[in-house]
Amino acid sequence: MSKTLIVYGTRFGATEKSSEVIAKTLKEDYNHEVDVVKLSNQSENVDLTSYENIIIGSSVAMFSWTKRPKKFLKNDFSGKKVFVFVSSAALTYQAKLDGDMEKYEKWKKRFLDNVVNKRLKVKPISTMVLGGWIKKPDGTYDLNNWNEEDAANWADEIGKSTS
Repeated sequence: MSKTLIVYGTRFGATEKSSEVIAKTLKEDYNHEVDVVKLSNQSENVDLTSYENIIIGSSVAMFSWTKRPKKFLKNDFSGKKVFVFVSSAALTYQAKLDGDMEKYEKWKKRFLDNVVNKRLKVKPISTMVLGGWIKKPDGTYDLNNWNEEDAANWADEIGKSTS
């Protein structure tokens, strides 16, 4: 049985929802033991020693990651299988949905690849851009392109590479 840690930071909740879908898929379909941790002041020093797999997620809003996942990338992940995803409702994922792969690759490089390459000391097994949503204060959405199937499909990829 693989032991997997999912850590995330979220602004509007899409990254949290994606983390839950990934955890559920890994538990039910791949028999992983999974812990899910929303990064906060209390969780910054998560003990990584018992985990074989680490999944790090962050929302991207206002052209940047949430602070704690970005900081978490600087941990020592030697000997771990690392996976990284971002929830990006506006620019990156929307470009993919629009079929503008040139724009998608440009934004993926800026908001995912460059951050990971600059901060993470190991090469991740896989990275992914998932959709998200932007909520207004009244609870309605400016944009919602989150798709549960995308998170589950990426979890399948993770499950196959860690089993």
